[in-house]
Amino acid sequence: MEYIFEKATINDLENIYKLYEERAEWFKKNNIDQWDSYFTYHPKSDFINAIKDKRFYIIKQESEIIASFELSSDSNCWNDSITSAYYLYKVVTKVNHKNLGKLIFDKCREIAIKDNKKFLRLNCIESNVKLNEIYESYNFKFVRNIKSNKYVFSLRQLEL
Repeated sequence: MEYIFEKATINDLENIYKLYEERAEWFKKNNIDQWDSYFTYHPKSDFINAIKDKRFYIIKQESEIIASFELSSDSNCWNDSITSAYYLYKVVTKVNHKNLGKLIFDKCREIAIKDNKKFLRLNCIESNVKLNEIYESYNFKFVRNIKSNKYVFSLRQLEL
């Protein structure tokens, strides 16, 4: 299968946002405590700003957007403005599309290495054991937990 990886444009916004709505509904149907208030903390304006700043990426299969994420040099959880790192946020894949994580992580790693970054970092809800195991399987090592709002987040990083 051929995948097209590109930076998102404002024209992609509605389709991107739909991915998040579908995934949030899937979490709810499957009793996974994830994203129950996602849109409260990530309004459309966050997506618009990331797209305008050319930090937001999409993966297409043919003409359909099947995954998206933000890759930023700014940290909203790490409180670290010194370390040369990219921070991976807002990762989502289309429901019923499997094994896109490796594609996303490989592409982010490639971009980070090209830009001379030392780390690729991300965070996830500490209580989501399966997601933490997935990140661990891609060599994102646990660094520490932090509390933010009503959640505890696990901070993870991949050394490049």
